[in-house]
Amino acid sequence: MSVQSSKSFLKVFGIIDIILGALQVILGVVATAGGGLLASGQIPVEEVETEMPAAIIVVAGVVLLLLGIFSVVEGILSCRAAKDPSKAKPAFVCAIISLVLAAISLISAITSSGSLASPCTSVLINVILVMAANTLRKEGEQG
Repeated sequence: MSVQSSKSFLKVFGIIDIILGALQVILGVVATAGGGLLASGQIPVEEVETEMPAAIIVVAGVVLLLLGIFSVVEGILSCRAAKDPSKAKPAFVCAIISLVLAAISLISAITSSGSLASPCTSVLINVILVMAANTLRKEGEQG
């Protein structure tokens, strides 16, 4: 992968990561707040059309919030690496962590007979992110 295509890829997907991460943060806050209200009894359980316990909704909201924050950080680091290859090492580390999380998601989807479209796409994008960040990391170390 060339340095210029690596820069372009990291910049585009960095911006997408920031946008989607911000949405995840918002959804995480809403889910955590809603689960908290449900758990505290502020919202009567009879009025809610869910079989899921409130504690699981809160935990899912917190996980979504943390993943959103990670996506925003990864996006910022990717954009920074696209501008200055000498700062690509943190983007490379985040890309590897993201790839591991995407692989776990894929394994989870396979074992639970879930849809494979999103996890496969995520793994593919993260493999390319790792390759692009690694290319810029090497360029930054040389230059």
